[in-house]
Amino acid sequence: MTDERGRLIRISAARPGRTHDITAARHDHILAHLRAAGLGALADLGFRGLDNDVRDPVIVTGFHASRTHKLTPGQKDANRSRSSAPTPPATPASCEPCSF
Repeated sequence: MTDERGRLIRISAARPGRTHDITAARHDHILAHLRAAGLGALADLGFRGLDNDVRDPVIVTGFHASRTHKLTPGQKDANRSRSSAPTPPATPASCEPCSF
């Protein structure tokens, strides 16, 4: 986990490749760590259901369409802008002040 400048805040243990991201996030208590750091996160639709706190969401995902529920033009625009949001690089160089 990095802050908005790309500095490393927390790193979790390695997990088997078959572990789904949302399972690892739950096991590592990512929501609690984000709230403690005063941060939020943009996530893909695979993380829907991780954060059900409507009043103070920490994980923001896109809108999901189904056969019976089509997305509105505003929801489609929100998904497009969320997916094109810049993210800080996840390279060791971005963690310069960190010591490993």
